[in-house]
Order: sequence, then C-alpha cells, then structure tokens
Amino acid sequence: MVNTLADACNVLKNAEFARKKQVIVSPASKLLQRVLRIFQQHAYIGEFERYDDGRQGKFKIALLGKINECKALMRLNYKFHDLEKLERRLLPAPGLGIVIMTTNEGIMTMKEAEEKGIGGMALCYIY
Repeated sequence: MVNTLADACNVLKNAEFARKKQVIVSPASKLLQRVLRIFQQHAYIGEFERYDDGRQGKFKIALLGKINECKALMRLNYKFHDLEKLERRLLPAPGLGIVIMTTNEGIMTMKEAEEKGIGGMALCYIY
C-alpha cells in the first residue's frame, strides 16, 4: 500500500534541500491537490498545476525555498481538546508551521478546526 501524501512530502522536502526551483510529484490525487492548495495559501509553495501523463497524473510545483520540514502522519483521530498537545509535539514553536487535518467538514488546518470546535485525523505538518 502506497501513501501518496507521504511520498509527496518527502519529494517536496528533498527538492527544497537540493535547492530546486520546481518539482514533479506523482501520482496526483484529490487529497494531494487539497493539501497543496493549503500549502500554497500559507506561502510554503508557489503555483502548482496538474497535468495528465496518460496514467495517474502529475503535479508540477514551484518551490519558494521556505520548507524546513514536511512529513505525513499516521492517520490517528484527535479530539478537539487534544489539538494543543498535538501542535506542541509536532511544531518547533507556537505559530510556526501548520498541521493539516481531515475532519467531517473537509480538509483544513488545525487552527481552522480549533475555531470550528471540531477534531479529526492529522494528515501532515509543514514548517
């Protein structure tokens, strides 16, 4: 079983360390597209586009040189009151980086989930 989100996070981090300007991530999925859109909104990556290669599709992502760490997590459930502990465990400092979660209202950052008062599964984090 392949975790495409974990593979994409590793490709992004390794390309940043190699100081590349763009990277191609495959296979493309809707989950990965939503996560990349959140990364883009928080200015960790530049523009990205999906193109079809006749198989599963790929994303071409422009890098900005702002990623220090990007890792996918095992999808474990976290209740609303556990979110602060999760943030302290994963991120180096409060307010530095984001944790992306999947909730019953869609994929969002942990801060958005806290504002809505809902928990969910942690997907990945980036800083």
